[in-house]
Amino acid sequence: MKTSVDAVSGVERKITVEIPADEVDRRIEQEFTELRRMVPVRGFRKGKAPMEMVKRMFRDSVEAEVSEHLVKESLTEVVKEKDLKILSLPGVEGAKVVPGKDFVFSATVEVVPEVEAKDYKGIPVYKEKVNVTDEDVAAAIERLRTPYAHFMPEEGRKARIGDLAEFGFTATTGGETVDSNDNVSIVLSNGVPFGKEFEEKMLGSGAGDTRAFEITFPADHPVPKYAGKTVAFEVKVGNVRERRLPDLDDAFAKQFGDVADLNDLRVKMRQRLVAEAENRSLRGAEELLRKGLAERNVFDVPPTLVKRQTVAMIRDTVEQMGSQGVDLKKMNLDVDKMSERLAPSGERMVRVGLLIDAIARQENLDVAFSEIDAEMKAMAEAQGMEYEKVRETYSSEERMDALRDRLLERKVLGFLMENAKVTEGAPE
Repeated sequence: MKTSVDAVSGVERKITVEIPADEVDRRIEQEFTELRRMVPVRGFRKGKAPMEMVKRMFRDSVEAEVSEHLVKESLTEVVKEKDLKILSLPGVEGAKVVPGKDFVFSATVEVVPEVEAKDYKGIPVYKEKVNVTDEDVAAAIERLRTPYAHFMPEEGRKARIGDLAEFGFTATTGGETVDSNDNVSIVLSNGVPFGKEFEEKMLGSGAGDTRAFEITFPADHPVPKYAGKTVAFEVKVGNVRERRLPDLDDAFAKQFGDVADLNDLRVKMRQRLVAEAENRSLRGAEELLRKGLAERNVFDVPPTLVKRQTVAMIRDTVEQMGSQGVDLKKMNLDVDKMSERLAPSGERMVRVGLLIDAIARQENLDVAFSEIDAEMKAMAEAQGMEYEKVRETYSSEERMDALRDRLLERKVLGFLMENAKVTEGAPE
């Protein structure tokens, strides 16, 4: 068998195969012999039909079968021998079996390109300097108080932003009642479920007050009975409760795990904010590394990989929207437009991924199993899980490879950061 592999582009290879006529004839005869033995022919016992009759009846199907087998077998051998990483099924030309003649065909395949990373040292990177102030700590602790707020009645209180309003209402549109409820409680701050304009109309009202007003809701309002309609509301206020935050003292602080007192909470909150800020700073710097790396290394990127990456990005976006309570049926998502919009980002992600692998190879960077094991133990501790449970999660080869790839990327980015031209400064 003669073979050749020629580059059509950076991501395409043309494989040409020539199989001698004697091998083709041998395979044809072998197929006919097996067919004669297995397939019944009317008027003859199985395996006793004349070979010429079998050949006359099944010539086209046998030649097609032999062609398919020869293409598959020879391509598999060439791909293995040349260590080609095939991404797409080949488009085959030729591949017609003719008894007594050489079998010649060509197949153009899409492959993962052989990338040699260049100019990956000295990439300029701006890194935000971490600075957590006392005000930052105080604001973060204040946010901790909000979920523990209580709503207390206060005689004569008029509704303000953040208060809890208790009321009954009737909603009509075009003279027909579309909604009513005698006992509703909402916090006047987040616009749920009636919207911000409704809450603004309720400000200043008190127990026993009545309010009448109209609101025109947008077509994409999350409540279908209101969406795209002008709705007249008649509201009877039952009570207004003031939001009262818990006292900021040692007792409050001790609710948050291993915290001795309020001062200890402040110390631990500062540590957490510093860790979060350092992580944001590092992620931002790594993104600049990726951008610089891609700009310094221009090469053809396989469309198949870009398409896979874009599909994964769309799937992640849709899943995130669903987890946030978005009604996907009402979104009328245009997948083609999303794909078009995300394709450039997908292409860059593929390019960077190929470059990460190339740099790891060029710099002899690898991930030992001990590092993978240490990562799984860290994940178990962070998530409060047993190590064996995490180990079980990554028991499949696919998931273990994904974890290894993630750790390898982290190691390569660390190497690039060590060799980058880093400038530190205050957040913009």
